[in-house]
Order: sequence, then C-alpha cells, then structure tokens
Amino acid sequence: MQLLQELGAIDPAEKDPKKRLTQQGRKLSQLPVDPRLARMVLEADRNGCVREVMVIAAALSIQDPRERPAEKQAQADQQHARFKDETSDFLAYLNLWRYVREQQKERGSSSFRRMCKQEYLNFLRIREWQDIYAQLRTVAKQMGIQPNEEDAPEQSVHVSLLAGLLSHIGLKDVKDGAKNDYLGARSAKFAIFPGSALFKKPPRFVMSAELVETSRLWARVNARIEPEWIEPLAQHLVKKTYSEPHWEKDQAAVMAFEKVTLYGVPIVTDRKVNYGRIDPEVSRDLFIRNALVEGDWRTHHKFFADNRKLLTEVEELEHRARRRDILVDDETLFDFYDKRVPEHVVSGAHFDSWWKHKRREEPEFLDFEREMLINEKAGRSLRTTTRTRGGRARSSSG
Repeated sequence: MQLLQELGAIDPAEKDPKKRLTQQGRKLSQLPVDPRLARMVLEADRNGCVREVMVIAAALSIQDPRERPAEKQAQADQQHARFKDETSDFLAYLNLWRYVREQQKERGSSSFRRMCKQEYLNFLRIREWQDIYAQLRTVAKQMGIQPNEEDAPEQSVHVSLLAGLLSHIGLKDVKDGAKNDYLGARSAKFAIFPGSALFKKPPRFVMSAELVETSRLWARVNARIEPEWIEPLAQHLVKKTYSEPHWEKDQAAVMAFEKVTLYGVPIVTDRKVNYGRIDPEVSRDLFIRNALVEGDWRTHHKFFADNRKLLTEVEELEHRARRRDILVDDETLFDFYDKRVPEHVVSGAHFDSWWKHKRREEPEFLDFEREMLINEKAGRSLRTTTRTRGGRARSSSG
C-alpha cells in the first residue's frame, strides 16, 4: 500500500476502499511491468520520451544482459566500458540498446549470437529485453501512449524515471567519516555500488533503481539528479516546515524559510517564501507590529506620515521633560491598529487594497490623536507640573 501511495495509484484520503484506486492506478495496472516501471512510462508520456523510458523499463525487468564471468571480469569490463555514462547507469542501457539494434541489422542471426558471446552479452536476455519492450509498446499504444520519433533530452528521461523511484533517492552525507554514504528514505543509509559508473565521482543527489542489502545497503543502477526535479513529482508526499517568520521592508510582507523533505530526505532548505498564505494570523501580527507600530514600511499613506509625525512630537516632549514614561508603549499602538485592521490584511499589498476603499468611507479611521499617545499617569503629572509652574509665575508677578 505504501508503494501504491508513493506512485499515486491510490488515494489514502478516500475512505471507501472501492473508490481508493485512482485513474493513474488503473493505468499502472494495465502495463505489463512492475508498478514502479509502469509509473516511469506514464510520466514519459507527459515528457515526450516514451521510447527511451520503455527501453530502460524493459531492461530493469530482466537480469542484466551484460555478463561478467568470474574468470574474465577484466575483459568483460573492457567490452562493456563503451556503453558507460559517467552521470547515469540508466543511459548505459540506452547506449547498449542502440548498439545491439545496429548489430542486428548488420549481422545474420548466427553472426549476432557469436558477437554476443565474444562481447560478454547474454543473447537470451537480450531477446527477453526486446520482447518485453515490444509488449510494452503494444499495450502502451492501446492506451493511447505513443513512442516519440526523435531522441528525447536526457533530463526528460531521468525526470520520468524519477517518478517511479521517489523512495529510492539519496542525499550525499557530508559528515566527517561518512565515506560516500547517502541519506535515503526513512533514515536509510546506503552507498553507491562499486560497479556503478558513479562510484568514483558520487553526486550530491542520486536516484537508484534498486537498493540491495549484502555486507551493507548498496545502490545499484544509479543516476545523478537535481533536487528541483523531485518536488513537482512528489507534491503528494513531501513535508514542508517553516522557520524564522520575519517582516521584510523591501517585500512589504512577512517572509519565512521553507524546508521541504521527502521521506526525511531534505530536498529544499532555506527557501524564502511568503508566510502570509501559510500562517495568516502570525503574519498579520508581524505586519502590524513592524510596519504600522514600528514604522518599518515604505508607504505614501497620509495617515501613516501623520501618525509618525505625532509620535515624533511626543518623543520630543519626553526629551524636553527628560522623562521616558510619557509616550504610550507599543502594545497600546498595536491594540489601536489590531481593532481596526481586518483579519485578512497580512501584508503591505493586502493593506493597500483594503485601505483604498476604507479611506473613502472614513479617511480619519486610522489617525492617532495626541491624547491617546500620552501615558495617562504621565499626562496627569504633566498637567500638575504645568499648573504648578503657572501658579509660581502668578505669585512672583504679584
């Protein structure tokens, strides 16, 4: 069930078991290969690389046609080296497929068999590979999936393969002593198999056709991938967390850092995103505190300039009186705006849209009054001081 959910074949939110199978799940069941490989073919149809992906899917369905006899490993490796691609073991299958097709056209049946033996290729497995490809092609055509005529870009091929291998990705572990370890799905640790073309230069992100447990967990048949390929394919699987929501004056919005993980593997770290749609309540709070109360905002609204001017006057009064308790605290100013600004206003843009209409109805709706900015106790003290000074002035004149 976990694999079917990964491949988008079932909808876990659907409570009725009879309705849980998705349209994609029905298509996967029609293709005569493992569901992971079938998912690759469906994605290839979207990406215009059906032919290449069906070749690779068929190859992954059988035992490797490249033989490596124990007594002749060096000779076999030398023969097979021409098919290698430094960034992808999957492309080696495509290179081998093209070579085999060319040789079949040029040679008779007996000559082709001899060539296979000389070059350490298993003739029967190659026939099986071609048979599975033919079956796939036939069923795919019945489903309306047409193979492409032109060669497809390598990236399209790998993105399509990735659709079936979302739980087979790995991020290179950069900790000291990691020795080319990869962090895989659900906290698995694996290493690239020594026979892989990627073994000597392991990339940061990798996808693997299979993970095999022997002396340790080895990744066989690998390719380098880019992390940005993963997220669009795994929207139904990724988990997103957010940190450090903060006001940004230039954006006139509350921003935060987003982290995206797939089965525990971080595929996006510290991506700056607009936090307003994620947590409107916190964003509104930060907007009011930073933009309206503290004045950290570039805006031409008249009320804003008037309010800042009034605050400055009261601050100057404090300075002249050599006191720090005249101006009300920020919470008082926050409460003033909090009672007036609607809940949906979480950024400068939201505010501008709302205020455009509101100011026509009540242009003084957000205007401060001098009295509200002066602390009540300080206000009484100031009035007493003023009266005292006035009394002294009258007695001295008398």
